[in-house]
Amino acid sequence: MGSPIWGGIAALAYPTLLTVIALGVGFREGGGVGEFAASLAATVLFLIAAPTAWVFAFPFIDVTRFTVIVAGIVTSAPLWYISGVAVFRSVGDWAAWFRRYVVSCVMWTAANLVLLGVIAGLAG
Repeated sequence: MGSPIWGGIAALAYPTLLTVIALGVGFREGGGVGEFAASLAATVLFLIAAPTAWVFAFPFIDVTRFTVIVAGIVTSAPLWYISGVAVFRSVGDWAAWFRRYVVSCVMWTAANLVLLGVIAGLAG
C-alpha cells in the first residue's frame, strides 16, 4: 500500500518534468523562426504544467517573466499534489495509481491542446 502523501509527491513528477523542459528554452536569446517556435512550445508546456500561470499574464498586472513562472509553479503545485493524493485514495495501490495518473495526465494535456486549438481557431 503506502501513504496518500507519497501519491501527492509522486504526482508532482509530470508538471516538474514539463516545467524543466519548458524552462530549458533560453530566455533573452535572439534567434530565428526555430527559436520562436521552441519558445511557443515551451510556453504551452509550461501552461499545461502550471495552469494558474495565465492569471498573471493579464495586461493590468505588471509582472516580470520570473514572477509569472514562480507564481505559476507555487499556485499550481498544490493542485497537482491534491490530485495525486485523491487518485491514491481512490485506488489504494501503486500500479492502479500509476495507470490512473498517466491517463489523467494524458487527458489533461489533450484537453489543453484542444482548448488552445479552439482558441486559435476563434482568433483566426
